[in-house]
Amino acid sequence: MTAKRIKSNVIAFAFDTSDIGYRNQLIGAINAVHQKAGSDCSADKCLLLPRGISDAKDLPQALCYTNFNSYKKFRAQIFSILDAWFEQTPSVPRVFLTPYNFTESSSPDINADTICRIVKEYYKQHQLGNVLTVVLSSKLHNYKYIDFINVPKHMLSFPIRIRLLQNKKLRKKVLITVGIIHSFSKENVAKKKKELEDTLFRLSNEAYAAAHINKLQNILKKKKKAVICLGGRTEGSEIIFDVNYAQTLFEKCISLARHQYGIIIVNGPRTPNNVTDYLYEKTKEHSDIIFHNCKHIAQTDAEKAKWRIYSGKFESEFSIHRKIGNIYPAVLGFGNSLAVHTVDSFSCCETLSAGIPTAISANGIHINKSIRPDTLNMFQLMTPKYALDFEEFVKLACYMELEPQNLRPAVLSNPLKVFAEAIMNRISL
Repeated sequence: MTAKRIKSNVIAFAFDTSDIGYRNQLIGAINAVHQKAGSDCSADKCLLLPRGISDAKDLPQALCYTNFNSYKKFRAQIFSILDAWFEQTPSVPRVFLTPYNFTESSSPDINADTICRIVKEYYKQHQLGNVLTVVLSSKLHNYKYIDFINVPKHMLSFPIRIRLLQNKKLRKKVLITVGIIHSFSKENVAKKKKELEDTLFRLSNEAYAAAHINKLQNILKKKKKAVICLGGRTEGSEIIFDVNYAQTLFEKCISLARHQYGIIIVNGPRTPNNVTDYLYEKTKEHSDIIFHNCKHIAQTDAEKAKWRIYSGKFESEFSIHRKIGNIYPAVLGFGNSLAVHTVDSFSCCETLSAGIPTAISANGIHINKSIRPDTLNMFQLMTPKYALDFEEFVKLACYMELEPQNLRPAVLSNPLKVFAEAIMNRISL
């Protein structure tokens, strides 16, 4: 194979995913490596999909080993994607990235190691030289085919820390970060804010959307605002995110609204349909609280069976929301706004590293500590140094008139720079 030269041949690539959180990790990591290397190749050109698929949301299944019934079939699929990409890529990439995806299966370590094994086999078979395989936001495992492991501090238990201290060879291939890799920035928030303003203006005269848009615009004009970013359930029972929790959360929203706060609630792919329906129904009763559906709406019977796609009572009403699009993170750009993340999500790292006032809602979500201690570890790492406990914020806001702009927390360091430097150092060894 003859590869054309571009500004830099240090290119990173990954297989695309429909999971927004993990996709943002990949985009952030790819862009950071390219910026450090001096490459002008954009991340969107380095996220690979099977032939005939142009959008990750159209993937019939996630590209992970446990979704295939044999190694041979999975290897053939990955080889096919790589064949298609190498037909048009201008250079041979030096770095392969994969996320440690909890939501794909109960074996994210096997999935990550297997896909890296296949990529290495492809490079060897096609005589492409060495490729550095990297896993993002992973627990510490004895990977066989992964060369570099990004381990967030919240995924390190005490026994694992001891093990790491005792294993010098393993330490050399591990980068510990406080928080996760991501692609969030204040610049992107400002860009999304402008796009949302343009969209609302364009649709404001549409009769079907007028009421929802008018309510949203009135809330955005409020002096004080809170944006509630909902996480949700997982494949198993380790995280219970139910209507009981939604009720508790909504009571806090009412308390803030009584103290002149505008409240915007947005859901995510993991937010259960019954929680979405409950909160949407309750917000219709309050002029200062709005729910905007950001979850993809089921279009077919097959999609209705997927819990990550909305198929509740308000599919027709949410079609209006779909016209407007995902309003997160645009609404965080409207000043004096608090980002509130539920404790099951690591998205707090995004707003905290961007210097956006942030709180974490933890009371009411049941998390099995023996299976998912990482979520509780994250909460302890972030509060109160970087973020407030949401319950504490509500008390201070209601009794001491605290506003988001009054918060002066420490800004969480974005790990992208140190990550990119570590990757470049590994390549040069």
